[in-house]
Amino acid sequence: MLGVKNIHKSFGSNQVLKGIDFQVDEGEVVAIIGSSGSGKTTLLRCMAFLEQADDGIFTFDDLSKDIRTISKKEIKEIRMKMAFVFQSFNLFRNMTALQNVMEGLTVARKVSKEEAKKRSLEMLEKVGMLDRADYYPDQLSGGQQQRVAIARALATNPEVILFDEPTSALDPELTGEVLEVMIKLAKEGTTMVVVTHEMEFARNVANRVIFMENGIVVEEGPAEQILSDPKQEATRRFLKRILRKEEQD
Repeated sequence: MLGVKNIHKSFGSNQVLKGIDFQVDEGEVVAIIGSSGSGKTTLLRCMAFLEQADDGIFTFDDLSKDIRTISKKEIKEIRMKMAFVFQSFNLFRNMTALQNVMEGLTVARKVSKEEAKKRSLEMLEKVGMLDRADYYPDQLSGGQQQRVAIARALATNPEVILFDEPTSALDPELTGEVLEVMIKLAKEGTTMVVVTHEMEFARNVANRVIFMENGIVVEEGPAEQILSDPKQEATRRFLKRILRKEEQD
């Protein structure tokens, strides 16, 4: 469904992605794990064309293009089929929750205001935020803001949703409410790629886990296998460090 082959990305002399192959199939939940600086977020942003990769092949449904020659029109068409949930919510501070969800429908997709409002209210209800539709972001907790951001992503009816560390900006007590929404989406068959440090979410919800380090995919496989019996020493080292940190917290 969605994939990249031999993707490279550098920022100046810093080579962040070093020839990554990645694919997600329809209805699959893929968790990407790894230390800070391993290239996880850059990979996600390149897949959504929020960053332009330097080299590689991009595939989406029947389209397969060299990233160096893909047209702006093709990029726009691809981005209309996917949604991105940011770590820091990225809500408009001067708009209510409802207006934030409606904005992408009325502006980018030219949906009528009446239809956009109907769909937006449905999505806010889906994430448990209907009673906060008229609240502004500053009146909402971090967890509530992220749920509005997820509603905004869902409103466009995307084929795939990309999540970049959706809970890392939240206090631990607010993390659960966001993960609960994501678990519900996974059960409904929503295709998701999730960059995350939540190992329990990866274990219990993801079909597949990818471990990245230093700009390459070190290991990938079924979630239970990667998290319980990793084959690579680098993966074992990372998971031990994560487990130690969780015990200290």
